[in-house]
Amino acid sequence: MSLHKAYCLSGADMKRVTTRSYPDLGTWRSAQGLGQRDAARLLGISQTYYGRLERGEQAARGPRAKTIMAKTGVPLEVLVGAA
Repeated sequence: MSLHKAYCLSGADMKRVTTRSYPDLGTWRSAQGLGQRDAARLLGISQTYYGRLERGEQAARGPRAKTIMAKTGVPLEVLVGAA
């Protein structure tokens, strides 16, 4: 299965955004063939924070949650711990 990418402008930078949804971060990361370090790097967060998010030990908040949702296709409800 290939991941389809869409692009949106954020200031002068192009940001990669996924158009496919995944039930959680672990599924997204596995589908991309990434380790936690590389997944965290792609999302602009620390590996420690990424691991906590993936294990459900911490919830993403505010603009960061929306950015992670846009880049991974994981529902916002999962990222903020409401699911």
